[in-house]
Amino acid sequence: MKLHTKIFIGLIAGTAAGSLLAMLDAGAVAAYVKPLGDIFIQLLKMIAIPLIAVSIMGATAGFADLKKLGRVGLKAVAFFLASMILAVSLGIVAANLFQPGKSLDAAKKEAIQAGIRSEGRWQHPAHAPATVARTSAAEFLLALIPTNPFAALASGDMLPVITFSMLLGLAFTLIAPTKRDKVLELLDALNDALVALVKGVMRLAPYAVFALITAVIAQFGFHFLLALLEYALVTVGTMAFFLFAYYGLAVALLGGISPLFFFRRLSSVGLLAFSTSSSNAVLPENMVSCEQKLGMDRGVVSFVLPLGATINMSGTSIYQGVSAVFIAQVFGVTLSLQQQVLVVLTATLAAVGTAGIPGIGIVTLSMVLGSAGIPLEGIGLIIGVERILDMCRTVLNVMGDSATALIVDRSEKRRERRRSWV
Repeated sequence: MKLHTKIFIGLIAGTAAGSLLAMLDAGAVAAYVKPLGDIFIQLLKMIAIPLIAVSIMGATAGFADLKKLGRVGLKAVAFFLASMILAVSLGIVAANLFQPGKSLDAAKKEAIQAGIRSEGRWQHPAHAPATVARTSAAEFLLALIPTNPFAALASGDMLPVITFSMLLGLAFTLIAPTKRDKVLELLDALNDALVALVKGVMRLAPYAVFALITAVIAQFGFHFLLALLEYALVTVGTMAFFLFAYYGLAVALLGGISPLFFFRRLSSVGLLAFSTSSSNAVLPENMVSCEQKLGMDRGVVSFVLPLGATINMSGTSIYQGVSAVFIAQVFGVTLSLQQQVLVVLTATLAAVGTAGIPGIGIVTLSMVLGSAGIPLEGIGLIIGVERILDMCRTVLNVMGDSATALIVDRSEKRRERRRSWV
């Protein structure tokens, strides 16, 4: 049986088990199951940072043509930013069109808020870790440069790791060819070893997915989901439309392959993203799948996917756009066109550089709400369905990374073919 089939079975079984526990009011039982899922995520995160560092150094050092490296980076960043701006704009349009906040009455809103406060699951954004928000361009640029690369590696701070790995990889291109070849051989061996480790860890995926889904459903139940069903449907529907319409069209027109083939080959990556809610945790498997199942160049994959896991947050952008308008509707706040444009810009910038870990979107959302003058207390309304939406937006984030890598890879290959004809 194929891995993605096993993962899907684990997903269905976990949903059934979690629903049963929720109906029996036995959510505490899930605490005994969830550690298996947590171990799985920890193992993937353990691999992610070394794999990112090794793969980016190898990819950068392996680019004999530095102009090609610049082209690959420019194409990837341009497509990432364009996708995020379009995504948050689409989220705002969808929320204005369907107006999910209008249907949530005041009594239900207060009941949900009271339940959230009593369970202690909501931390006010003002008390969120200060390291997440980078309030100025200068601070953001400084954050790209690690004062201690080993500390950045240890803490899992993605942007400094990427910066250091790229610079060291570039430095390898400047040393003697004989020495550079030895370094490339070592980096290639390390990369292969880490890929083998990924494959071993992935054997746990079906059981981990079962544990994670069981815990989510058992903990949150369906009362929160039903109360905010319209908001959740608008958000998930917009994400699905963006995934299959925008990225599907981009893969067909710019990537040159069938969208159905693309999504089918990466189905296990999508299911894993949905289950773990972590772009970083899925990154190792995504890199292996893009290279081996879609035939992408290792150098492009090793460069674009880690970059995308850090700066490409199309799913998060849609979530922030819909959520901002939804909360404004609930609290009777009318957003002007200028405020909505500000939401687009803030959501795009807030997504860049945030860690690809579960729940990070709720923190960056506070930045978006604050920029448009929307009450931050509205976060308490959506926290009940945050985990489910986090799963969905992670799928879009990860698949967007893969689609961008494919587009850049095919663009470079077309360029090489044209040059060979001259």
